[in-house]
Amino acid sequence: MRFGPRHLRRFARAEQGIAAIEMALIFPVMLLLYFGLVDITNLLSANRRVTLAASTLGDLVTQQSETIKKADLNGIYAALAPIMDPFPSNNVKIQIFGYKKSGSSAVLSWSNSKNGSCGSAPSTAGLANLMTDGNDLVISRVCVDYPPITGRVIGSDPVTLQDEVILRPRQSNSLACTDC
Repeated sequence: MRFGPRHLRRFARAEQGIAAIEMALIFPVMLLLYFGLVDITNLLSANRRVTLAASTLGDLVTQQSETIKKADLNGIYAALAPIMDPFPSNNVKIQIFGYKKSGSSAVLSWSNSKNGSCGSAPSTAGLANLMTDGNDLVISRVCVDYPPITGRVIGSDPVTLQDEVILRPRQSNSLACTDC
């Protein structure tokens, strides 16, 4: 069978099945975009909740006057679960550090954590510049491993989300933890 100009014109005008072909080409891309947006939106939401949890943790700790106890910290840690909702809060790692100024440098005076560590204690390199004599600093740190829902766009490995906040005690110049 030979294809002549008449057959080519008829083939160019044929429109049956074009929508099916277009859908077959575009549908996989649309699905990838949809699930990618779901992953990215949930990742951004989880990141905002980690930031809010770190800020709230630091805020609640610095509202204590002069001393804080481990039991107080456990109560504050429990208050972070509703902030992380709808994400599970049982794998959220929480750390809190108290620094005092000694001479011209900052020294870690106490620390407490829940569910493990987000890393080593923060560097004291620039902390002394934020402090005056007798005025402590409190650093709160929250981190969580976020597993992507689909694992198709941002990868299947968990993404570690972390934030830390540096605050001064508000009720007094110093804040000590008696049983940390």
